[in-house]
Amino acid sequence: MDITNLLLDKRFVIIFVITFFVYCLGIIAGSIRFAGIKTKLITTSFSIANVVFLISRLSNLIQTPFLGSMADIAFKENNLEILKLKIHLIIFASTLGCIAGLLLFTTFEKIFIKWIEIFDRRKSMIKTFLTSFNIKTIHFIFKSIDKPRFFLDKEYLKRVPLVVTVSSILINAFWTTGVLSAIYASVMVPEFARTATILSGIVNGIATVLFTIFLDPVVANITDKVYNKEEKIEYLYNVMWVIIIGTIIGTILAHLVFYPGAWIISVITTIFSKI
Repeated sequence: MDITNLLLDKRFVIIFVITFFVYCLGIIAGSIRFAGIKTKLITTSFSIANVVFLISRLSNLIQTPFLGSMADIAFKENNLEILKLKIHLIIFASTLGCIAGLLLFTTFEKIFIKWIEIFDRRKSMIKTFLTSFNIKTIHFIFKSIDKPRFFLDKEYLKRVPLVVTVSSILINAFWTTGVLSAIYASVMVPEFARTATILSGIVNGIATVLFTIFLDPVVANITDKVYNKEEKIEYLYNVMWVIIIGTIIGTILAHLVFYPGAWIISVITTIFSKI
């Protein structure tokens, strides 16, 4: 399949763009921690983070039906190799999104600082949104554009816990492939396609467990120490840099996890069908 045919496939283009947006947003969301610390409104910043998370989840909900229909058409036309190619390109979109998020990290840190300050005055998320849509805001956004700054320091990087590095890679390798592996598994065992699709939770569940147990508590603890001035904020920047690089590596590793994940889901689906 040449690039022209891919660009004419509206489903694929929509999925590619949404995947890019979701992963870019996921990286940018990390800058909210720094906005909260710098404005001394750390709890308020978590509410802003929830809004960003909600936007990301809604984007995923829009994406899922297109993924399903893309798989259905590939199976109907017996184009499984083309489906596999499209899935690898979608995984590539997640890597591109992470890189874009890295480049926009400092820019959005400034934007989130302003957003938190507006919310603190308005006391309403709706009023904050309405206040944000004007010429001054557009001017401020352009003025905020800056290169990424993580204050990288060899001593700080040495202190980043190994668990942060490893879990960042593994979590994102599994998260990136969760739904995609399940979609492909549904084509591998078409007679039990619904079961296979639902079992995407197996791959995502591994990522969620890793995130909840290993990554999030460590980063939260470091954030608390920075907020309470027990650690310098530069240390947290270095930790975030490691997490972002780990995320990018994880999305690349996802290419290797994708097919084994689909195979495991197809096997489990077959087992469930015989119970």
